Amino acid sequence: MSDQAVISSDANATAMALAEIDPKKAYQRIMRDLINVTKPGITMSNAMMTFVGIWLGATRHPVFSTTMLTLAGSSLVVMGGCAMNNFMDRDIDQLMSRTMKRPLPNNRLPAWSVITLGSALAALGILMLGLYVNGLSALMAFIGLFFYVIVYTRLTKRTTSLSTVIGSISGAMPPLIGWTAMSNSLSWSAFLLFAFMFIWQPPHFFALGMRRVKEYAAAGIPLVPVLYGFDATKRQMVFWTVLLLPVSTLLYFTHAVGLLYLATAVVLGLWWIVKAVRGYRATDDVAWATEMFKFSLIYLMVMAAAMVISAV
Repeated sequence: MSDQAVISSDANATAMALAEIDPKKAYQRIMRDLINVTKPGITMSNAMMTFVGIWLGATRHPVFSTTMLTLAGSSLVVMGGCAMNNFMDRDIDQLMSRTMKRPLPNNRLPAWSVITLGSALAALGILMLGLYVNGLSALMAFIGLFFYVIVYTRLTKRTTSLSTVIGSISGAMPPLIGWTAMSNSLSWSAFLLFAFMFIWQPPHFFALGMRRVKEYAAAGIPLVPVLYGFDATKRQMVFWTVLLLPVSTLLYFTHAVGLLYLATAVVLGLWWIVKAVRGYRATDDVAWATEMFKFSLIYLMVMAAAMVISAV
C-alpha cells in the first residue's frame, strides 16, 4: 500500500472515530495527541542542553530576549523533528508496546496532520533562529533536524546497528545551537559540549535497547542488543562510558567551567563506569539495563547543573 493510501485510510478511520464522541472531548483529545507527537519530554531535555550552551557561550551573561528566542526556536525544531519521526515510524510503532498507544498507530490522528505539523514547527523554528538570533544557530538546528529525520529515522534506523551512534549527532546539536546563539561562533569548548552529548547517548540508548529488546526485534530494528546480544551490548556500554570520562573533563581545561564541574565529572564518570562493568556479573540483565538507563538520566541532569553553576 502506498503512503498516500495509508494516509487516506488513517484519515477516514480518524474521522469515523471522532464522529462517535462529544465534539468538545474530541477537540481536547486532538490537541492532547498533537502535543504528544511532539514528544514533550524529549523537547524539554533538549531545551535543557540548549540552555547549557547558551549559558556557557555567553559566559554567564546571556541576553534575556536572545535566550528566550533561542529556546523557543530550538524547541520548535525539536518538536517538529519528533512529529516527523512519529509520522515515519507509524508502521513499526504499532508493533511495540512502548509505542503502540501513540496517536498514529491508533488512528487517533490522520497521518497528514502530523507530518504537516512537524514540517511547520521545524520551519518556523529555523526561521525564528535565522531572523531573530543568527544564521549560525539556525544552521546548527537544521543540521540536527536533518540528521534526526533523514539520516537517522529514514535511512539508518531500520538498516544498521550503527544507527544509535549516527543518531547521536542530532542529539548532540542542542548545546551548539545555544552556544552559537550567544557567540555567533564555534570554539573548542563548543565542540567539547557536542562531544560530551554525543558520547553520552550510546550507553543511554543501548540500555533502553536491552530493556525493550524483544519489541525492537519484533519491529525489525537492528539494534546491537537485537543483532549481537547482551554481552556485546555491555562491552559497547563500557567502551562509551570509559570514553566519556576524559572527554567530559576537558571542558575544565578549556576554561569553560570550574573545579566544581571537574569534580562532578570525575565522580559521576567513575560511578557510571563501575555500574557498566558490573553488568558483566549481572544475574538479571534487564534489571541492570533499567538501572543503567535511569542513572544515565540522573548523570545528564547533574552534569548540566554542574556546567551552569561552575561556568566561568
